[in-house]
Amino acid sequence: MQEDFKVTGRPIIPVNFLVVRVKQKWNRLWELTREDIVHEAAPGGSAPNQRELTVSLTLSPVHEKKNVHYIIVPNTEIDGKSKEEERPFHLRIFASEALDFYQLPTTIELAFQNKWSGTTAGGKRIMDNGKENQLWSRNP
Repeated sequence: MQEDFKVTGRPIIPVNFLVVRVKQKWNRLWELTREDIVHEAAPGGSAPNQRELTVSLTLSPVHEKKNVHYIIVPNTEIDGKSKEEERPFHLRIFASEALDFYQLPTTIELAFQNKWSGTTAGGKRIMDNGKENQLWSRNP
């Protein structure tokens, strides 16, 4: 739920959120596959300009015989495209059983301006012989 326009003066904008299944409770989402997404509140940016999105889901603590956790990923959308605009929001969750909730710490992001000269530090991800380069992930 977005803040009330009457209080903040900020207009209501289209919002969306994903519910994503992860293996460990403190995992970040560095890469996401379609199979990891349990639910998208407004698929394809179809959310109208409304203050609140409501979804009813049944989530299981086990998937494919393994314990799993879920992350709720809110985002703003303009014309169906994710927009980098931070807004305060309210998350209300109603459950039939006791649940544990944790807010993940803010990701530390650094941007550097420079250019590659020659090759990347870890080399190509897929080498010329078609095999995966094990050192690729060490690329800064």
